[in-house]
Amino acid sequence: MATLMRRSTDLSPWCEVDRAFNELARQVLRDLTSWLSEWGDGSKTGRSWLPPVDMFRKDGQLILRFDVPGIAPNSLEVTVSEEGVLTVRGERKWDEGEVDALCCERFYGQFERAIALPDSADTEHIEATYKDGVLEVRLPLQE
Repeated sequence: MATLMRRSTDLSPWCEVDRAFNELARQVLRDLTSWLSEWGDGSKTGRSWLPPVDMFRKDGQLILRFDVPGIAPNSLEVTVSEEGVLTVRGERKWDEGEVDALCCERFYGQFERAIALPDSADTEHIEATYKDGVLEVRLPLQE
């Protein structure tokens, strides 16, 4: 009796799709687990907002840009966990005291933004700069 087996080949275009899907699923699960464990319902943490972020690859680096205007650079904290999660923490303070607000669209208070990094990010050589209200974090990508 003959046994039929599907032959796996790296030449198939579906192999790359399968790899990409598996990487995406792994990152989504890691992000979700991180978010659920850190945020819960938000009642214990006091975190009230998240700065927007752009994340992209360029010239062999992973670059993240966080919009954090109105926050002093020395009050920002950037860390990377052993699990490869980049965390940015800070606080935008309201310095106006009691007011009769007519419009208040900006967010104030503490924030914490956690982002799972790809495995190829070299977390030992992280660099961060701050200019014009934008925190830029750069990590080399390993091949």
